[in-house]
Amino acid sequence: FAPNLMAALEEAGVAPEVVIAEFGDEQFEVTHEPADALTAADRAVAIREITRELARNAGWRASFTPKTAPTAVGNGVHIHFSFVDEAGKPMTYDPALAGGLSAKAGAFCAGVLRHLPGMTAMTASSVSSFYRLKPHSWSSSYTWLADRDREASLRICPTVTIGGRDPARQYNIEYRAADATGNPYLSLAAIIRAGLEGLKAGLPSPPLVTGDPTLMSEAERASLGLVRLPETLPAALDALLADGTVTGWFAPVFIETFVGLKRHEAERLAGLDPASICDLYRTLY
Repeated sequence: FAPNLMAALEEAGVAPEVVIAEFGDEQFEVTHEPADALTAADRAVAIREITRELARNAGWRASFTPKTAPTAVGNGVHIHFSFVDEAGKPMTYDPALAGGLSAKAGAFCAGVLRHLPGMTAMTASSVSSFYRLKPHSWSSSYTWLADRDREASLRICPTVTIGGRDPARQYNIEYRAADATGNPYLSLAAIIRAGLEGLKAGLPSPPLVTGDPTLMSEAERASLGLVRLPETLPAALDALLADGTVTGWFAPVFIETFVGLKRHEAERLAGLDPASICDLYRTLY
């Protein structure tokens, strides 16, 4: 299946990098080459639809649901970002600063973390999304930046210097609080607008957090800026409405429609147990 998928994605112009087996049962990761935000969103849609079509042709069903079962390994959509100047020079990396994160990239990350609770509903948009966004789930649960920690909301990804490779051209940040129930165009719009807020405000780089937030005291978490992400879809919608900056990025009718539809979705599923909810989203996504 993987070679056929790679060939189909290449023919579709998606510029795939890898199709590899992941930790979960029959779980795979598909990545594509770096691109501008709009192209990346287009590719996200194409990858999903082409994967589903090839699976159907083989008599299988491909699912991109956040959780196939409450205890199953989660499925995320990890959004990587980096910066270049007008001449194409990498601007995300600064070896003199903590974690190698440049001041401008740090301000961008600070903006994302500041508004992350309010935009979680846009990047993880289903009831089952919040079965995944829990501590110790290789996903995201607090507003934190870390170096190569898969529990962080924003993760500085590893680079390779073997053979004289330039870390600046590889250096990127991974946003982990997203899954395929979120509209990729909306997810990217929210991340970019939040980051721009950080740049406009000149926010300092967030601290690089090490350790387990669940083992810290409330005072320790507060000193590091660690805020628990919303734990349910209704709570995420409340957080969205409470963040006037996030809602201000969009037309009021869009926010009204998005929140109304998502509240209806949560209400429709309120009588189902988590296993049934996971099974439903597995067939839908």
